[in-house]
Amino acid sequence: MLDMILNFIKEQKPEIIVQSPSRINLINPLDGVEGDFWMPSVAIYGLKNPLSVFLFIKSRKSDSVIKFFSIKKKNNFFEIQLEKEELISKDIIEVKNELNDDFKLFYGSIYRFYKTCSTFWERFIRMNFEVGILTTIPRQSGLGGSASMIIAILYGFANYFRLYNDLSCITKGEFPINKDIIAEMATKVEYDDLKITAGYGDRYVITKGGLLFCSYFGKLFHKQLSMEPLAICERIDKSYNIKNLPIIICYSGILHESGNVHEKLRKIYLSKDPRILKGYEKLAEISWKSRFCLMRHDWKQLGTLFKENTKIMNDIMKYAGFQYGIGLGNNILINLIEDHPDVYAVKLTGAGGGGSVFALVKPNKTNLVLKYWQKKLFDITKNDKLFLSLLPNYPVNIRESLVNAQFFKIKIADGVKII
Repeated sequence: MLDMILNFIKEQKPEIIVQSPSRINLINPLDGVEGDFWMPSVAIYGLKNPLSVFLFIKSRKSDSVIKFFSIKKKNNFFEIQLEKEELISKDIIEVKNELNDDFKLFYGSIYRFYKTCSTFWERFIRMNFEVGILTTIPRQSGLGGSASMIIAILYGFANYFRLYNDLSCITKGEFPINKDIIAEMATKVEYDDLKITAGYGDRYVITKGGLLFCSYFGKLFHKQLSMEPLAICERIDKSYNIKNLPIIICYSGILHESGNVHEKLRKIYLSKDPRILKGYEKLAEISWKSRFCLMRHDWKQLGTLFKENTKIMNDIMKYAGFQYGIGLGNNILINLIEDHPDVYAVKLTGAGGGGSVFALVKPNKTNLVLKYWQKKLFDITKNDKLFLSLLPNYPVNIRESLVNAQFFKIKIADGVKII
């Protein structure tokens, strides 16, 4: 799939190509309240599906155009199709009006760049160009797809307009466009401009890349740029010689709106509800303990912490009013293989309610577990009696939602980059 995508993009004769990865949270979800905590997360590529956003930009003689492409499998071949295309508005009032429409992630990124860097706007309105975007990250999958797209757009324009790390193009009160600033901008696109409750975690991890241990201390209330500290992110996969993580992802196929989940949890957290505070304090403790497991490559003990993470998040989300805790489909997927002898733990990544879970397995058993998980899921979606015998407390009709589940093996990715 990756080769096919790159060949297609190169045929468009672009001037730059950007690849932005997805991510999973090893301890979660602190998104939206992580300003009081630290957490480990990892930027990832998929081995077959690259789980990435691809963006290209090239100059045009007249007008500027944005194109969204999709990739679909037909008869064992991949096919790239143009899904949407429109002229790019260069009137700031019209840009603001687009923040609620189909291209809102694109225009939200433009609007945030307008507010952050005056040189960007000068070059944006003066030059004509074509932007093409293709994502292989499943929509609303809990893998950071929206954040990855925004970061690809910001990073792409920063490089195309030669703003990246250029101190000569900033005016008084502005800051050079680098990966820290892009992570900050990407958060503000969603939280401030699109009014979606989101935290800094996804944006820093996808921008910087690697297996990161990050502190977001002092960033709970999302102040304007330079009025709060930048996140502190240490890349630990290289320090600890972690070449890969023995992880398999299952996207449930159930769409979710992460902002709705984060908004509710954030509101209760900020009200200082003692039960919620206690749960998040325990998550913070699990987070720092997990670093020692990663340091030792102690996957079994890391799995024990993951199981504790899942229990806490199910309790927190049920208390917050979510009937099935982290999600009905997610708990079923966990239940299917959590007792497999080669599985250390299965846990949520993302907000919950839908999205994805991942299994931490014995390093040499990923293929075996993947096939087992796929078969178990297939069997319960086809057999009523088997479903009820294994999962007597779950509604049978949930099986209809799980037939679209997708499985991914992964590798650790660098952050957003020019390719």
